[in-house]
Amino acid sequence: VAANGTNNNSNSNNVQDEADFWEDMGFGVNPSGNANNNTAPTNKTTIQAPSSPSNTSNSSRDTEPVQNEEPLLLDANNLPKRGEYYTARVTKPLLGAIFSSGQELRNTLYSSASDQIVDAIGDRPVVSFTIDGSAADTAGIQLGHVLIKVNGEEVMSTDDAVKMVGKSPRPLKMEMYIPPDVKVVKTEGKYMVKYDSNSTEAPSTCTEWKPKYVVAGDMLGKPHMLYMYRSKAEYDIAVKEAQIPGKVLSVKVKQFDIRGARILDETGQVRYPGKGTWYYFTVVRSFGLPIKISATRQEDLTPVYDGIMAFLERESKRRMDAAAERRERYTASYSAETYY
Repeated sequence: VAANGTNNNSNSNNVQDEADFWEDMGFGVNPSGNANNNTAPTNKTTIQAPSSPSNTSNSSRDTEPVQNEEPLLLDANNLPKRGEYYTARVTKPLLGAIFSSGQELRNTLYSSASDQIVDAIGDRPVVSFTIDGSAADTAGIQLGHVLIKVNGEEVMSTDDAVKMVGKSPRPLKMEMYIPPDVKVVKTEGKYMVKYDSNSTEAPSTCTEWKPKYVVAGDMLGKPHMLYMYRSKAEYDIAVKEAQIPGKVLSVKVKQFDIRGARILDETGQVRYPGKGTWYYFTVVRSFGLPIKISATRQEDLTPVYDGIMAFLERESKRRMDAAAERRERYTASYSAETYY
């Protein structure tokens, strides 16, 4: 999402909203109002990589791109075979969904898909965002589904999708496609974060954490950015407003560039009095302060952890491929020289 500014510390934050946010996340009542929670954490330990989010049953290993050695078989629509087709019927004027091309979702929703599948989908419109309770939601249209036709007319791009969905008469018949062997990865969630200190360890008091809705590789923004909103509702507002040309976002968002970053080989856990165990991992950036992201359950860290790792792994592969290409060019140039 294109955002204006990076300052997210508003003095006008609603205290009740923040308290509800803490409670919804499972951290209990906002500790900022409880002086008894300002004591140092106890039993502070660090656990090794085997216990990290990447090694749980929902690990990033489950979402790594699958490398198919055999050629991908396509159906009559030039889409991967074994995919499912269905027709959604929409009667309301507002669909309540946003489309992005398959290529744009390579590092986010489609990070588990093979390059062959993403390339086959290409620039076709893929559902990248839906509003809860919208016409798209109630019609069963889900994230990652590909729009094929609108009222029988083929749709080949996101621009076509926006125009045809907006102007076509209702009821609207939308022919959709679900790609095979693709686990849609929603790389976002509600977390407690710490991004304003040099330490890679958890803060000494729970009041130093800030509640944020974290989005890794925002599908409407840049894949190398980590976005933080006050809540899911404000993220939804930002996504909708970003679709309006020239619209200035009415919500604030914190942004972090994670190019060249690394996630520490170990994840941490910390126990605060009356709060139980919190789990966290640290993103060490090539510039700027480190970012700590925490949750009360280790498995809850998986979505955003996987989103960050998917980008970093692809970035590393691009760098290695570029280096190999440079070496090949150098070798070819050196071999072509003639000596006397």
